Amino acid sequence: MILDISGIELIPGNQGIYCPGNGMQKDVFGLPIECCCDECDYYICCYVNSIESACSVCSDQDCPNKQK
Repeated sequence: MILDISGIELIPGNQGIYCPGNGMQKDVFGLPIECCCDECDYYICCYVNSIESACSVCSDQDCPNKQK
């Protein structure tokens, strides 16, 4: 699990569609969650043309998208 400094769980990949930190999600109180993309270490996982090319240059052993 990847947590933002604010405690938001980040879910990289799929162009950020499912990530609670993508700036389009709301919290349990219905308030917008601020976009975390600018400070996210996994930004490349969401916005490159091919996730495979991003994974080929990634050296993070804890990355949730790590190739097996």
